[in-house]
Amino acid sequence: MTVLCVHSTGTGPFMWDFLETPGEKLQPPNLGYPPLEPVARGVPVTVDDDVKHLLAQLPGDGTFDVVSHSYGGTIVLKALAALGPRVRSLFFVEPVLFGALLHEPDAPAEAVKQVRDILDHPTFIKGDATTGGDDVWLEVFIDFWNRPGSWARLNDFMKAHSQAMGWKMFNEVRSVFLQAGRVSDYPLPKVPVTLVVTERSPSSERAVVEAIARHNPHAELVELKGTGHMVPLTHPQKLNDAFAAHLAKR
Repeated sequence: MTVLCVHSTGTGPFMWDFLETPGEKLQPPNLGYPPLEPVARGVPVTVDDDVKHLLAQLPGDGTFDVVSHSYGGTIVLKALAALGPRVRSLFFVEPVLFGALLHEPDAPAEAVKQVRDILDHPTFIKGDATTGGDDVWLEVFIDFWNRPGSWARLNDFMKAHSQAMGWKMFNEVRSVFLQAGRVSDYPLPKVPVTLVVTERSPSSERAVVEAIARHNPHAELVELKGTGHMVPLTHPQKLNDAFAAHLAKR
């Protein structure tokens, strides 16, 4: 079996090094991430560009168990139509489709407000090549997913990595807010599907995962207690256990 692992915003293929798989593991870099050259500041990139980039890196035949985290899940959702029957199973860790919550009548009001507040922020989504992905932007981004002060506490390696990727990260975030469409635009194939949500994620992210589950009742929703959005880095064994349980369903 082959496991295709798609990484998230601000990380890289290394985030899946921990994942225990019984066969081959593919860990392609998204556009602009090492070992590739960064996206030049001012060059616009969308999630559709990342989808094309992912598909171009795949072997010409064979099937995949697909694993993804956060923005990696957005790429996978948009790539499903092209992947078709090559997908054996799907293991999503908190895929992001924030803009889609605005079309979900069952989304909690608090989660929708969180999305609208971000859209109304003067620079976070509306920024340009000067402000998009700069240190001020990165602090808002990192602290949103973790807790206040997380950017300041980040180790030097991850801070420098984020700064190098900042412009691309800004473009990715714009995509998940402005190009998300509707949750119903992403019907999941009738294969084993696990949707992982973490206990400490923002309410808007939990609402996204729950909306995907509502639209795809064959998917299993799994909550990882005591974890937050960056669970692949903070609690890898919990994810390994959840992934093993997922594979057992195939």
